Amino acid sequence: MNEYETVYDVHSKTYTALFNTGLHLLDMAERYELGSTLNLQSAIVFIAFTFEAYLNHVGEEEIKFWDEIDRISHAKKLTVLEKHLGFDKSKSSFNTVKELFEMRNNFAHGRTVRETIVKVSKAPFPAFDAWTLLPREQLTKETVRHYFDDVKASIELINASRKEPDELLWDEGSRGGTTRSLPTS
Repeated sequence: MNEYETVYDVHSKTYTALFNTGLHLLDMAERYELGSTLNLQSAIVFIAFTFEAYLNHVGEEEIKFWDEIDRISHAKKLTVLEKHLGFDKSKSSFNTVKELFEMRNNFAHGRTVRETIVKVSKAPFPAFDAWTLLPREQLTKETVRHYFDDVKASIELINASRKEPDELLWDEGSRGGTTRSLPTS
């Protein structure tokens, strides 16, 4: 029986896969009410992952010593890239990214929450309202869409500042392979 060997060449931009996952989760939250809060919470994590993965993608291509600073925070990575590429991180979309990472960090470095929250109203609160008190429980489709759009705009601004901007910025990459028959013994 013949055996075959296939050698694959894979080029995969992880930030694009993460971007598409975040977009899918946001799309599901926008389409379906059931489970939408969970989809929104998951979407913000993937949207934040997208941004940091893009910083790593650009950093590896643009800065020779990137592997030495790979473990610094996304904010410091952004500062390094701003200085190297000359874009302006004071743009409003980058402020949204900062807000997004604060929310993402609550998930990534989560801690048990113990606090007392007092609300005053003219009528009793429905029992379910107790599950909408924390910031992660108050996410809206509009807020997460804003996070998504501003991360996309920030990435596009960084890309435009590169000496050779990626013309296929949102293309995940390519796959190909060659197969050969192995000699029989």
